[in-house]
This record gives sequence, structure tokens and C-alpha cells, in this order.
Amino acid sequence: MMFLSELTNNLKGKFNLDNSVYAVSDRVNCFTFEFSSDFSFRYSDEDKRLKICMADEDELDDGEIENKTFRYAVFAPSNVQNFGHAIILLHGLNERKWEKYLPWAHHLVMQTGKPVILFPIAYHMNRSPKTWTSPRLMSKFASFRKNMIPSLEDSSFANVAISFRMDNFPEFFSIYGIQTYFDVIKLASQIKEGVFDLFDKNCKINFFAYSIGALLTETLLMSNPKQLFSTSKAFFFCGGSTFDRINGVSRSIMDSQAFNQLQSYVTKQPPLSKEKIEVPEQQHFLLPEGWKAFMAMSNFKGKLAAYRNKALKRLRKRINAIGLKDDSVIPGTAIRETLSGVRKKRRANVDIIDFPFQYSHEMPFPVNNSKIEEIVSHAFHSVFRKAAMFLS
Repeated sequence: MMFLSELTNNLKGKFNLDNSVYAVSDRVNCFTFEFSSDFSFRYSDEDKRLKICMADEDELDDGEIENKTFRYAVFAPSNVQNFGHAIILLHGLNERKWEKYLPWAHHLVMQTGKPVILFPIAYHMNRSPKTWTSPRLMSKFASFRKNMIPSLEDSSFANVAISFRMDNFPEFFSIYGIQTYFDVIKLASQIKEGVFDLFDKNCKINFFAYSIGALLTETLLMSNPKQLFSTSKAFFFCGGSTFDRINGVSRSIMDSQAFNQLQSYVTKQPPLSKEKIEVPEQQHFLLPEGWKAFMAMSNFKGKLAAYRNKALKRLRKRINAIGLKDDSVIPGTAIRETLSGVRKKRRANVDIIDFPFQYSHEMPFPVNNSKIEEIVSHAFHSVFRKAAMFLS
């Protein structure tokens, strides 16, 4: 068995979104495709405050260009030319690099024989400016923010770009989610219409979703736009709870001020900001149900709890999840309670497990410690073996 650290390094060295087709291992190829989002966002004059300047030459890039048109990767078995099934992999909040997910996708391909689509959430991964990952530049912004808010906790160069946005404009979280919602609808529609040689027409689509990607997946399955996901299954890892059960204060995710602002906004279940978003006219009818499902996932005991519980009961056999005992961001108990419902009348397919090594939500499988690489690799294979069995 190859250790996870070795597999990660091998895949990281080969992964390149600029190449259209290439081998990432002896049995897995990577295909990349360009995607253009049909969703638009209207900036008001007030929103221009997003471009926060510390000096004439320093400006926090708004990321509009990178977010609109981007490339995504598909890992697929090298011995098959087209497929009747696909798995969409959705990542976590404030992620900027695909490295962590490459072995996840590779293992799912190897174990299921199905292609895995690594699709980025709006303003994340390669849909965000490279400057947002620059320690030198972002450290300046982090210092500036700390000086402005002395009580700030968990501020870092890694989370300062999203923290600025969520603190000043928490509605962007919902808008990013709705944009990605429509992007996945477009992607799934293209697949089922036979646009790609890689996929058969009417290809079945399943999901592997981590962290906040699980909330997006729940929104898609609950609303089932255009009946695209009527038979889809979803496996959640470290995700699946309502938003009010999440603690996103982390040097890797968001600082304390930003997350408090965001949680206050989202859990109040605000009305849809229709004046700020533009959806293609032929898709507009999908917006209300998508927004309803999204809001149902915001508050465990909110006004849409009954709607959510009924929908998740209907989806019970098509959702499986693993939570981690010591996950402080999305606790395993919160995932189980959400998927079980307020009164816990149904038994959710959720396992809460623990690993015999120090881990975190952000890094469930630490690969930089050679002393524990064998047990980390074993833990990784046990989780993804179960995921592959469910999604096969």
C-alpha cells in the first residue's frame, strides 16, 4: 500500500489545470475543461469598498475575472473511454489549492471505476486570484485588519481575503453559494445532454462532498433542479450539518469578527438579494426553490426546519456520512443531528469516528509527519473505502 504522503506528492507534482489530457498515475488520467459561469453579480457603489486599500499600490483584488471563467479537472480510469456514471467532488470553505483533494479523487476513481470531477466553489480554488495566497501581500492585509480590530482572533494571511468580504458583506456567502448552485446545474445539464465525449448521455451523477461542500450538495438534492439529481447519491465527510452548527473561526478558514458577522447574517434567514444577482432568464424559475433549500440548511430550528426534515427523510437512503469526534469546525454530532431531524425519528446513516493521531477539520489526514504516516494512510483508506462502496 502506498502511503498517503507519497501519493499526495506524486499527484501534486503532476497536476496541471493547463494541460487538457495527461496521466496522473498508471491507471488514472486527468482531463481538464474550461467553464464559464452564466451567473452575474451587480456591484453597487457601496460594494466598491471591497477594494480596501492600505496604500496606493496595495489593493485587495476582487477576483471577478478568475471567478467567471476557469478550468476544472476530471480524474478518470485510463482504460475506459466514456462513462455512464460520474462523481462530483465539492471541497471546503476558503480552500485555495487542490493538493489535499488529489488523492481523495484518485482513490475514488480507483475504487469505483468512475470519473471524479473536481469542481471549484465560487471565489475558491483556482476561481480566486493568486494574490489571495501570497503570504507577503496577504500578511500586510492581516496586520492592517488586526490593527483596525484589536480584539480580533485567528486572523492570518490565509484567511484575510475571505474575512474582509464576510465581515463587510456577509451576503456574499449566500451569493457565492447560489452562483455555485447554478454552475453545478449547468455542468450536470451539459453532462446529461451528451456535450462531453467522456460521459454518456443521461449519465448518473453522484457527489462526494467535504465540509461546506456538503451543505451545497444538500441544497442541490433537496431542491432537485430540472430533476437532474432524482437518483443521485451523496457521501459527506466532515460536513452535512446546518450552518448554525458550524464554527468557522480558524486561521485556515475565517477570523472571529468575520465569522460572527457571517453567522449572524445567515442564521437570520434573510430574504434573497435579487437586486444584486442576475440569473439567465430561462433558469430563473429554479432560483426560489434553490434559495429555500439553502435557507433551510442555515438554521437547525429555523422556520424551514420542517421542510428540511421532510426533504432529508426522503433522501435518507441516498445520503451517507462520516463525521470526526474531535472536529471543532463541524462536529460529528451536529452532522448526525441534522440528518436525523429535530425529533430524531429516523436513523441517519452517519458514523462518528476518531483517529489515533492528532488531526483537525482542515487537515483530517496530516501527511507531513513521517512517524505516523502508516496509521494516517490506514485511516484515509478506511474512510474512502466506505465512501467508494456507497458511491459504486
